[in-house]
Amino acid sequence: MKIKLTPVSFLSFFLLVFLIHEFHDWAHFIISASFCGCLGNRAFDFWSTCPICASSTGGLALAILAGPLVNYIVIWTGWGMMHPDNSPERQSMGFSLVFAALPFPRIMGALAGGGDETSALRFLFQRPDKSNHYVIAGAGLLIVTALCLPALIRAFMLIAGWLQRIFWFFAFLVLPGLVDHWLVSGELNRLRINGFLSRQLLRGGTQLIVFVWLAVILVLYLLTRKSLQTLLEYKEPTV
Repeated sequence: MKIKLTPVSFLSFFLLVFLIHEFHDWAHFIISASFCGCLGNRAFDFWSTCPICASSTGGLALAILAGPLVNYIVIWTGWGMMHPDNSPERQSMGFSLVFAALPFPRIMGALAGGGDETSALRFLFQRPDKSNHYVIAGAGLLIVTALCLPALIRAFMLIAGWLQRIFWFFAFLVLPGLVDHWLVSGELNRLRINGFLSRQLLRGGTQLIVFVWLAVILVLYLLTRKSLQTLLEYKEPTV
């Protein structure tokens, strides 16, 4: 397969990145609310429990894990869709799903000793004296790598030609996370705090603004998603 990136498929892919990110954060928010019995707060790339949350440690750990669970469902769905027996259109969609779920930031977060997965393990298993700090960090990294690597290997092998394979693989691996962080964590939050989104344009505050953002990217993605079926096109592999 060779990459056939058009303006529409480029837009659709990043809409998918932002959409999965929102599903990730809303999963945190909804599961935490179900265990706490009250609503917390949401912003762009942010969630928190309510101040009077009375959930158990296990409940909070599940709320933390709910976000990455969304990513891994998407990644493994993409892995299945990239099966060699599937059509190029289905493989192309699977390829898009894998990278739009941002596996690289998940791995890098675990490598740094953080990330949702490792944080949940710390909630559940870290000793009061933190004597098993590095054991938990290592376990988190192993779990995240094991969940991401099979789909990344299949995506890597799907691209034809070694030079194109290396270039496009690392472009899709690294750039989506950088763009997502710049736009969602940076620019949208800046506008929320200091820009026009800080004004009382919508009753309901920040959570409603975030929900409107979700609705907009969902509609635009549904309108453009078919373009991702041709992100990859069949080509005899060269080595």
